[in-house]
Amino acid sequence: MFQWLASATLTLLLTGCLGGSIGQQIVQSILLQGADKATASAMDAHERNQIALAKKNAKPDPYTIAFLNSGFEPVSAKIEPLPEVPIIEEEQVLPMMQETKLVPVEIWSLLAGEEKQNVLEAARLRGSTEIPPKDEWRQWQIATGASHQSNQPITFLIPPEMGRMRSGAKAMVELSRSNELSVARYSLN
Repeated sequence: MFQWLASATLTLLLTGCLGGSIGQQIVQSILLQGADKATASAMDAHERNQIALAKKNAKPDPYTIAFLNSGFEPVSAKIEPLPEVPIIEEEQVLPMMQETKLVPVEIWSLLAGEEKQNVLEAARLRGSTEIPPKDEWRQWQIATGASHQSNQPITFLIPPEMGRMRSGAKAMVELSRSNELSVARYSLN
């Protein structure tokens, strides 16, 4: 490569194309780039030789030896029968999912005292599953209100987790199925 570069430089100098300081800088730059590449290649070759020599003379550590000597047991698939799927007979009826409707309700008033006790007792006698145990009745509130969609009155329970509600407050109420009290699920205030 140096022979080709030297002959090209000599030819250009003889023809007069590379006269002056710019020409000298270009020639120096080309020669230095070539020298840098040659030096880098020599250093890389020397480094590879040093690493190969160190690997050849080094003793492998015990972990490497253990890993190289270890083996893996062959894995075989375990075949298990599928679980039996119960056959649904025509006579068996699966319970259907029931859809509930949530509506925004504005609280008109809160029931208290004997009136609250009467509503909860009536719901308990009807077999309502939404009412709390009797010893927790004091913590729950009962309110009446109406949704904005229909001005039909709704009586509903307010769980203690929602905090104390007041007249004029708004709540998202889950409308009840038959023989159940509706229940406030979220406060909208």
